[in-house]
Amino acid sequence: MQGSCGSCWSFSTSGALEGAHYLATGKLEVLSEQQMIDCDHECDPSEPRSCDAGCNGGLMTTAFSYLMKAGGLESEKDYPYVGTDSTCKFDKSKIVAQVNNFSVVSVDEDQIAANLVKHGPLAIGINAAYMQTYIGGVSCPYICGRHLDHGVLLVGYGSAGYAPIRFKEKPYWIIKNSWGENWGENGYYKICRGPHAQNKCGVDSMVSTVTAIHTSKD
Repeated sequence: MQGSCGSCWSFSTSGALEGAHYLATGKLEVLSEQQMIDCDHECDPSEPRSCDAGCNGGLMTTAFSYLMKAGGLESEKDYPYVGTDSTCKFDKSKIVAQVNNFSVVSVDEDQIAANLVKHGPLAIGINAAYMQTYIGGVSCPYICGRHLDHGVLLVGYGSAGYAPIRFKEKPYWIIKNSWGENWGENGYYKICRGPHAQNKCGVDSMVSTVTAIHTSKD
C-alpha cells in the first residue's frame, strides 16, 4: 500500500524485479521500494529534467538503470517501506536481487503477452483516471486518454471477463496495483485489451521487461 506517497513507480519496479529474480533463482523475495524512494535520483537520458524523485514520482526504466548502477535492491525487511522521502540508508552488503538487463517492449499486444510469459510480470505505465472508481470486473471505458500518470505491474491476461459498462465479455489484462488489498479486486485491476480496445488508457504504451542476475548465494 503506497499511501499518500507518489511512489507507484517504485512498486512497479520492485514487483517486476521480484518476478525476474524468482525466474532466475527460484527464490521469491519481497523487495524494497523505500530504497529507490530514498536513493534513486536517476534521470531520463532523453529528458534530463525528468528524474526519479521519491514521493514526487519517477519512471520504472530509470529506476532499473539506477539499480544496475547501484548493484541491486535490498529486501523489504532490511529496508522497510515508510511512505515518505527520507535519507538514503542503502547497504550494498544487503542486496538480495540484481538487475541483469531491462528493455522496453513494443506496443504490440502479442509481443507484450509473449514477454509476460517469458520474463514474468512487466512494469507498465497507465492512465489511472478510471482506476479511482474501479470496483471489479473488466474496466473498458469508452474514452480514456493515453497520458500515463501511474506505474503498475502487468501480471497476466485472460480471454473473456465481464465488462459491466459494455454488458459483455471482453479479453483483458490483469494488473497489480499498489493501493492496498481493499481496492479493486483484492488489489488487482482488469482492463480490456485486444484490437477493439486500441491501447485503452495507454496500457500498451510504456511496457518494460527486466531480467535478474542468477546468484548462487544461499
